[in-house]
Amino acid sequence: MSEEFVRINIAFMPPVEIAEKVAQISYEIGAKEESYFVIDRKNFHPHITIYGFEFPARNLENVLAEIEILSKKLSSAKFVFKKVTTEEGYIGIECDNTEEIKHIHETTIKALNPWREGHIRDKDKNMKSSEKNLNVQEYGHPRVMDSYCPHMTIIRLKDDEVAEKIATEIQWTDNAFVLDRIGAFRMGPNGTCVELIREFKLG
Repeated sequence: MSEEFVRINIAFMPPVEIAEKVAQISYEIGAKEESYFVIDRKNFHPHITIYGFEFPARNLENVLAEIEILSKKLSSAKFVFKKVTTEEGYIGIECDNTEEIKHIHETTIKALNPWREGHIRDKDKNMKSSEKNLNVQEYGHPRVMDSYCPHMTIIRLKDDEVAEKIATEIQWTDNAFVLDRIGAFRMGPNGTCVELIREFKLG
């Protein structure tokens, strides 16, 4: 009998007013352009990834218990707006990788990575970049540690060129806000968070 695996994302949950704003922008873009998903706060949740990984399903409760312990030791962080980004059709809001965010990211990985038991997703087994390959081997994800770029995805369009044009038109005005909650989400296609499993308050 083959082992069952679960893929989850440990992510910052933005304040409600920010989540609503992201959902509104996503809806407006999605109403005009073809997209893979629209952030609606029900089926696709706004988030800033801390660590997304796949591990044996039998370890889920242990992972959640580990996050609960961790969340009480970690302090909140600040999202400081850097720029609107686009890549492979994704449009997102990138923030500064501050010392606080970096600390939460690295501490979370070190605590949860052992529960992977060395498991690697088939999709991530042959990365073109040697740095990403090393990250996959060590942590089960290509964009972690020195390759980590904290951001909040708004939408993913099917046309990359259209996404690049729209990204230049987005006026993001919330330059800073506090991140004091994290969630454990089930992940869907395109790196989306499709179901909140459990929410944790930092500190």
